[in-house]
Amino acid sequence: MKKLLALVMAAALVFSMAACAGNNTSSGSKESSKTESKTESKTESKTEESKTSEGGDSGKLVEINLPTFKAGENVGAVFFLPQVERFNKMYEGKYKINIEEVPQASYSEKIKQLAQQKKMPVLMHTGVDNEWFKKVAIPNGFAYDLTDWYNNTPTKKFFIQDSVEYSTRDGKLVTAPAAVTRPMGLFYNSDLYKPEKAVHDMTVDEFIASLGDSKIAFQTADNAWCSMLFLSDLVANEEGGIEILKNNVDDKTSDFNQPAIVNAVTKLQKILQENASANSVGAAYADAANNFMSEGSVVILNGPWMSADFAPDSSDKWSNNFDGANVHADLLPGNIGLANTRGWGEWWVSAYATDEEIELAKAWLDFVNSQEELEAYMLAEGGSCPNMEYSENFLAKQGETQVLADLSAAINDKTQFTPSILDIMPTSVGETEVGKMLPQLIDGTLTPEQFCEQLSAKAADALA
Repeated sequence: MKKLLALVMAAALVFSMAACAGNNTSSGSKESSKTESKTESKTESKTEESKTSEGGDSGKLVEINLPTFKAGENVGAVFFLPQVERFNKMYEGKYKINIEEVPQASYSEKIKQLAQQKKMPVLMHTGVDNEWFKKVAIPNGFAYDLTDWYNNTPTKKFFIQDSVEYSTRDGKLVTAPAAVTRPMGLFYNSDLYKPEKAVHDMTVDEFIASLGDSKIAFQTADNAWCSMLFLSDLVANEEGGIEILKNNVDDKTSDFNQPAIVNAVTKLQKILQENASANSVGAAYADAANNFMSEGSVVILNGPWMSADFAPDSSDKWSNNFDGANVHADLLPGNIGLANTRGWGEWWVSAYATDEEIELAKAWLDFVNSQEELEAYMLAEGGSCPNMEYSENFLAKQGETQVLADLSAAINDKTQFTPSILDIMPTSVGETEVGKMLPQLIDGTLTPEQFCEQLSAKAADALA
């Protein structure tokens, strides 16, 4: 009986083990099937994703912070922030750019401080400080070489060759070149100022005389932007002035004592004393713009991007019966358009970014330089892309914005494009020193000759 019982128990044990083994095999098959199913699902998901996005697929979201001054109240935010949103939507789940608002006045120092720590953002605006960029950032390898991207991007055909050459240093492409040039001119309130002929067909003296008692919105704070644009036009209308502006962009100049510049500063002094809006001394750009859009002045000098301020959805910026529909645009007296094609593009990329971040940066550069985005940019902020055959839709919409249509119509075969005087100054001088000196020129503390002498001395120190 004991032997029989032992045999029965042994048989039961064997049967139990076999059953367990069978169950494990079955379970393993099911898990294997599930794994294969998940793998196929992921593969299909990746395949579908690759159909709707460009570049490689790491399977995880690559996210960066982008410090920018084109946010908040900055006029550039009107187009730029929605553009970032379009990029994020296009690459949803793959790439994402988060905006970090930085005041324009402190952007340069922020980037330079981060660069010292080798913690720069992945994407950065150019124009940080041209001298620093050339003498520090490029020699120290802070800028990622975009040559490979440039050679392979489908947007290559749009870039302006002057910008490509300027952005190439020691065989490396240190910024994405510019595709669009935006000639700067002036805007006038046709409800208050009705010139008898086109401003670009006038001499400077004719233009000033046509204003009568009406005022121009000027400024002296920061880089004295509006005032420096007018000075640029005055220099360009002097003998040899255009050559001075064109020939000193690359290396800047410390010689502002040349007759063309001294003569132009002499004329600027009188115009600032007699034709400037009441708030010009100490005014920043926002103050000058507000003065124009509250009918305190009839003319303001700026670039075509200001067209956004005259659209109906910007009416909250208007006062004293100002109406953006009454604003017209033109080039400057003497048929001058201020545009520097021999310069950096808008973006440079950190050489310390990860491979994934570099891919995001390249995707961003492809995106912003696509025909669709370039045309949207030009409709919003004006300008032209010399190497693009415009779409019919773009041409139709361009005609709907009065000031952009005005600027386009003003350009003819006699128009001369030239850099501004800020383009030939060391960055530190243009951004701060000029604004400090202008009030002294206006009140007569400095003569035009003394103004130019001091400007030359400060530029020499900056270039030393």
